[in-house]
Order: sequence, then structure tokens, then C-alpha cells
Amino acid sequence: MKNSYDLDLFYTMLISRLDELEEDTDFPVYFYQGLYDGSNKLKHVETTETKKFDDYWIHAIESYYPYIDKIVRNYKSALRVEEEVVIVEKAKKTTSRTVRHLAANTQNLKLPEKGEPMTSVMPKRLLVEYSEDEYGIYENRFVATLIHRLVDFVSRRVQILEEDVNSKKVKELNNTIQFEIEASSYEINIDLKEVETIKDGKVEENNRQLLYRAQELHKKLANALNTEFMKTMRSYKRVRAPIMKTQIILKNTNYRNCFLLWQYLDQYNSLGFELLKDVKQKRFNETYRKHLSQNALFAFSTMMFHDKIKQKDQKLLTKSYKVKKAEELKLTADDLKIDPQAYTIEDTMMNQYYLNKTKQMFKKTIDQYMQTEPKYEVALKKALKDTIEITNSLYASYFEINQDEDVFDRLVQEVNPKEDLESADEKFKIASIVRQLKESDYKKAIALEKKWYNTTLKYQKRFFKSVKLDSDTNLKKEAKRVQEANDAYTKLERAELLDEQKLQVAKDNQMLLDLKSKYRERYKKEAKRIADMQKRKAERELERLRKKREAAKEKLRLSKERQKEKQRIYIEKQKAKIKASHDKAMAALKKGK
Repeated sequence: MKNSYDLDLFYTMLISRLDELEEDTDFPVYFYQGLYDGSNKLKHVETTETKKFDDYWIHAIESYYPYIDKIVRNYKSALRVEEEVVIVEKAKKTTSRTVRHLAANTQNLKLPEKGEPMTSVMPKRLLVEYSEDEYGIYENRFVATLIHRLVDFVSRRVQILEEDVNSKKVKELNNTIQFEIEASSYEINIDLKEVETIKDGKVEENNRQLLYRAQELHKKLANALNTEFMKTMRSYKRVRAPIMKTQIILKNTNYRNCFLLWQYLDQYNSLGFELLKDVKQKRFNETYRKHLSQNALFAFSTMMFHDKIKQKDQKLLTKSYKVKKAEELKLTADDLKIDPQAYTIEDTMMNQYYLNKTKQMFKKTIDQYMQTEPKYEVALKKALKDTIEITNSLYASYFEINQDEDVFDRLVQEVNPKEDLESADEKFKIASIVRQLKESDYKKAIALEKKWYNTTLKYQKRFFKSVKLDSDTNLKKEAKRVQEANDAYTKLERAELLDEQKLQVAKDNQMLLDLKSKYRERYKKEAKRIADMQKRKAERELERLRKKREAAKEKLRLSKERQKEKQRIYIEKQKAKIKASHDKAMAALKKGK
């Protein structure tokens, strides 16, 4: 609160009035007596937190955005050709395909009538081709999906930056009181928290610059959504992982960099930051403690006054009380602990990065079986079976839904039917869920098999049509030559791929050994540093306790000496008083004689 208004006047009048009420009434006596006998803890902490966000992600997107902009301004297209049989009057252009189709389909010819020469044969219908530009190619749909993903990626981070761009100073006051009055126990917990935003500072300026860059990047991406390219791609379906590495994506620089950016987004699913934290504990003077006790008195009296079971005719007796200081809570190591967790934003359950890693493992399994099996189909079946068995074993081991009965359970005579029923019912539900998921996956596999079966039938029909038009002998020779070339190329490619994989495995193993050695050394150094730090901290604590104990001893000694001196003076006074009384009595006795 920057403006104090008339706080000083209001607070002074309030405290003076409370002091008068404590002197004029008896109710505070009972409260303060219970407060003296009970527990009173105070804590006032001021914490300043500053988050310094990293800017690696925005550097990466800004460096790759020009390639996206080039694609949006000059995107590729494919020529889509459709064939249709139309009447001859609508045919505008014919090709060699038209002639072959007409030769194979004589029903499309118009035969001459009687008396007309055979040279007057005319076609009734012709096969014509219509061509148009097709923009919904896989590469364009991939870029459109990437732009949508970038918009969501940047907007989420802009939202987080807007919330935590400035530092925050938090002041917390806690007063916990536990006491008993008569047969009732009471607990008062007062928590007051002030959050102040700090905008001036070097870290805050860096965060604001990062926020400005993120907002500008978000504007660029929002403008990209309104381009002609994105308007054209709205009617096409978005792509999903895994991304197919087509020739355009591999060879074209712009599309290849877009693919690299896609992989970067798969790996970067959080927003990291460095947390700077400053914690201070404020002290309580006697006036502050008194005012807090009066505040607790006011809260307690408010509840008691409005309590429905309050006895209105109850009379309070006058009673004196002692004042006991509230215990001041010290800062602990947990209060000073700084362990910031990066913001996790995107879900990494299934993306290109992890899919590539899984594909590498699956390919390695197939290659291992290829070394022992003569046919590729057998090796593929075994690799798929191993993958499915891994999933089934995961279900069985995690949920324990396929465990054998323990021998120890059969030896124990006492059983609990309710627990057995609950356990069996839970495992039944889990097994049902697993079965439903497998049924869904089985239906997808059936649909995929049906899709490729229909595709095979379609291509078979095309193939049979082409066989009718071409020479059988030449077709067989060409098919045999292509098959031999494909077999030779496949064999050579497989051998090269196997050599590359062996080399890569050796490199990966060496890298893992180096990382293991590096992290082992770092762990030893860190453990040694922590042990030294804890040792120094323990030594400082022991020294502080020793000094505190010596000070307490000295204080106790001085107190005893003062007490002895007071006792001595009191005894001397009593002796003098008794002597004076004795002398007076003797004098009176002498006068009486």
C-alpha cells in the first residue's frame, strides 16, 4: 500500500480505545490468562521472487520462420488429371490414351448404316482428360499443420510470460494461537498476505523484451493464418505424426527446415526459467506483539459474542493475569529452498521425436531377426510379436492382472472375503479396459487391411487393362528386369544400411560411456561440495549454540548474584528491624521497673 491515507490517525485511535476497554472490563483478563497458558507463535516473512525465462525457443522459431514465409508466399502444387468418357461433341482435346481406350472399347464406335461405306465409322464417346492444379499435396498440408501448431505453441508461452514477466514481493504475516478457557479449547490462525509487483530491474527488462518478441512473433503467425495459402488449405485435412519424409521434404531447403522445426517442437515441450529468490524475516518488538494479541482478542470476542449458545446472564469474575511473549518462528531450510520447475505445456505422449526413437528400436529388432531368418515376412512377424508382448507384459506387471496365486496365500488360513472381492473386481475392470482398447486397435487394423485390399484390387484392374493393350512378351520381360533390378537394389541398400547401423551403434555406445564417466565425476564433486557445506553449517551452528549456552550461563550467574545480594540486604534489614524492636522493648521494660 503506497498511500497511507489517514492510517496513522485511525490506528492510534483504535489502539487507545482497546487499551481503555482492557482496563475497564474483565473479559480480556480471561483471554490473556488463556493466552499465557497456551501457545502463541508469530512469523513475518518478506519474499522477493524473480523468474528469468530462457529465450532459446524464440531464437529457434525466429531463425526458421523465414523458410515458412517463403513457402506461404510461393507454395507448390501438383497437376491432378481426371479421366471421363463423354460424347464426342464435348471432347475438346484427345491424347494417345484416348486412342488406346477407343481401340479397347469398340462399343463407343458408331457403326455405318446400311448402304454407307465402312470408312464412315465415327466415335460416339471418347475418353478425355481434365487437368487442374492440386494444392492439397502432403507437403503443403504439413506446413499448414506446422503453422497451426506454432500459433498454439507461441500463444501458450505468451500467456505465461504475461503473468510472470515482473518480479513479485510477497509479505506474509502468520499468528497461530492455541489456548484453553475452562473446558473448551480454541485455535486462532491469522494469515495476512500482501503481493506487490516490481517492474523495475534488469531481469524484468529482459523478460519484457522476451515478451515483446514473443508477441511480435505471435502477430506474424496470426497474419500467416490469414494468407491465401492458409485460406486454400482450410478445406484439407491436417497431417499427424509420423511425418512422411517425401522427396520434397528431404530435398527442398524450405520444407526440410520446416521438418527440422517440427522435430524441435516435439522435443521442446516446456518453458524453463531461473528462479531468483530473496527471503527476509522481520522481527517483532513489544508494541507489535501487544497489538497482535489485541487483534486476536478482538477476533475471539467477536466469535464468542455471536455464538448462539452464549449465556447472556453469565457473570465474569475479576482476575489478574500474566503477560507471556509470543514465540517468534525462525526461518528454516525448507523456507529458503529454491527448486523451480519448468512449465510443462505441450503433451509429449506421441510426437515425431519419440516416434523416431521407437522406429529405430523396431528397425533394430527386425535387422536382428533378418540375420537368422531367410524371409523378411518371418522376421517382421517375430518383431511385431515381440512389440505386442512388451505391451502385454507392461499391462500385466503394472496392474498385476495376470499374476499367479502366491503360495504363501494358500498357507495362510485366515482370509478376508471383502478384500479379495474388491481386488478381483478392480482387476476385472482393468482387464475389461485393456480388452476394449485391444478391440478398438483390432478394428483399426481390420480397417487398414481392408483399405489396402481395396487399393490392391484397384491397381490390379488397372494392371489387367494395361496388359490387354500392351504386348504380353514385352511386359513379362520388362517386369522381370524391373524385379531383378529392384532385388539387387534392395539387397545393396540393406547391406549399406546394416553397416551404417553397426557404426552408429558403436558411436552411441561410446557416447553413453563418455556421458556416464562425465556424470559420475560431476556427482562426486557435487556430493563433496554438499558435504563440505553441511559440515561448515554444522560447525557454525555448534559455535552459535556454544555462545548461546555460555551467555545463558553468564546471565544465570548474574541473576543468582543479584538474588543473593537482594536476600542479604533483606536479611540485614530484618535484623535491624528486629534489633530496633528488641531495644524498644527493653527500654519499655526498664521504664516499667
